[in-house]
Amino acid sequence: MFWLFSLSLYYISFAPLWLSILFIDIHSILKNKEFIWTEKISIVCIIIFMLISLIILRCELFGRTSGGTTYTINSIKEKKTITTEYLLSYILPLFTFDFTRWDDVILFLIFFFVFGFLCVRHDNFSVNIVLEFWGYRVYGCELKNEDNITIHKIIISKKKLNDCIGDIVSIKSLNNEFSMIIE
Repeated sequence: MFWLFSLSLYYISFAPLWLSILFIDIHSILKNKEFIWTEKISIVCIIIFMLISLIILRCELFGRTSGGTTYTINSIKEKKTITTEYLLSYILPLFTFDFTRWDDVILFLIFFFVFGFLCVRHDNFSVNIVLEFWGYRVYGCELKNEDNITIHKIIISKKKLNDCIGDIVSIKSLNNEFSMIIE
């Protein structure tokens, strides 16, 4: 199930692009009224994949209530620009494709799936604006385990952690880089 979770995170991380494509395709359907198969297929696929991904994410994130490792928070810094950097670096360049033309859609899908395969294969967690809408924040933390070994992790949490230095938290890894606090 973990690869489905990673794939869902990857797909959902492009939510601003999917919403923009939906707008472009709906506008094209209302304006042109002919030769709109690309737009219709695109709309159906985006909605189906979005719903499936949202269900998988909600089940995985809200179902993680046990099995974490206990750490003490030594230092913490909220990463406030990480989503903006992701949107500017990865999403904005994809607007160069014309999503009303089937050949541009094919080129986009080749790029999207090759990049997605590499992200999922290498256990890459995608920064995700949907997680921010659900109330999650991203923090860079220095943690100490029970053996007094200090590690650095990027934590996602619904709880505000700015005043939690010295607190003991239970953390479950999402991948090699990111973890989440189990509440």
